[in-house]
Amino acid sequence: MAFSAGMDSHVLLHAAADILQDRPDVALRAIHINHGLHNDSDHWVRHAEFVCDGLGVPLITRRVVVDEVSDGPEAGARLARYTEFADIIEPGEHLLLAQHADDQAETFLLQALRGSGPDGLSSIPRKRTFAGGFMARPFLSCPQAALSDYAQAAGLSWIDDPSNADTRYDRNFLRQTVLPLLQERWPATTKTLSRSAMRCAAASQTLHEVAQQDLFDVRVPDSNELSITALNALPTERCYGVVRLWVRQAGLRVPRLQDLRQLVSDLLLARGDSVAVVNVRDYEFRRHRDQLFLVVDAADVKPYSIDWAAPFNDLLIGETGQLLSRASCERQGIRLPSSGTITVKSRIGGELIKLGEPAFHKAVKKVLQEAAIPPWRRDSIPLLYVDGRLVAVWNVVVAVDFRATTEIA
Repeated sequence: MAFSAGMDSHVLLHAAADILQDRPDVALRAIHINHGLHNDSDHWVRHAEFVCDGLGVPLITRRVVVDEVSDGPEAGARLARYTEFADIIEPGEHLLLAQHADDQAETFLLQALRGSGPDGLSSIPRKRTFAGGFMARPFLSCPQAALSDYAQAAGLSWIDDPSNADTRYDRNFLRQTVLPLLQERWPATTKTLSRSAMRCAAASQTLHEVAQQDLFDVRVPDSNELSITALNALPTERCYGVVRLWVRQAGLRVPRLQDLRQLVSDLLLARGDSVAVVNVRDYEFRRHRDQLFLVVDAADVKPYSIDWAAPFNDLLIGETGQLLSRASCERQGIRLPSSGTITVKSRIGGELIKLGEPAFHKAVKKVLQEAAIPPWRRDSIPLLYVDGRLVAVWNVVVAVDFRATTEIA
């Protein structure tokens, strides 16, 4: 259980401990994250320890450093907290959180005010996979007023975080100002908004299934890239859904609507020789010919030259993160010398490689173009030399006089 020492999490911890008294086969432990953002945060840790000792529940405490992020301090604290949760949870465990129906209503309104679609309006999921286990919110359909009644009846004590009253934060403004007005006019506001979130979640699931099939159809065979032609054949919203799912599967934050619109205008509808880039915070979309690429690290490769000596144990190129191995050479048909060294270099331009029957010299630049290697990847491809002669362009082509069937002088 995530135990903040506030009222909601205290009710969940108290109820869980009570229910599990007669279930020795189910273990319960609590996690308290100290964000260090308040002068009394160490006191909150001691209160969490006191409560857990009284309930006989083991407690794990972690102190985190909240980094500045563009989405604000709340998002930074959440990221730090969830990182610790992921580190602590064990395979198959359920992590319980005490979010309730009022939290769901607030989240729905926040997402609506941001112009979110069905994914965002689904708001808080009741249960999802998380770090090898599961994250669940058993109170998600329960109004906070019911939790307050429970806390009073059970004589619980808890910490009130004063930042929860600061209406400079959007969520607090909704909680303190907007929702009370809505509930005064429409008493069932919380329940109604929660129901809307549930319906959006159902719609989102249907759209996700469509996106999965579309992604399968537009993916270039044997690669992670997408076909521009196939993407352009989809209706706009389905195209957006494919790209969102593609990015999410890569473990990255999904693009915003303005990012998707720029992607369509600058890349999908551009000429085939377009060199435009759509930068989306942590990654980039790039186009090469009829393929759309998701580029996470597009930094320029620093020039390198490394001597790789026999017996050619695995070689890691620090500048690119690529691993060269003897087995990879054999798979490419590169005949390795029995002794000496191979020089592994980055491309600088003007290189020639001996190809064909009868043999002729061909520019490496032309070889890379014909192999449809995207321009931003070409400088990271290792070139292998023996005695100053170009042996191979890694995973692209092998010189005619250095193939495995040819004896190396």
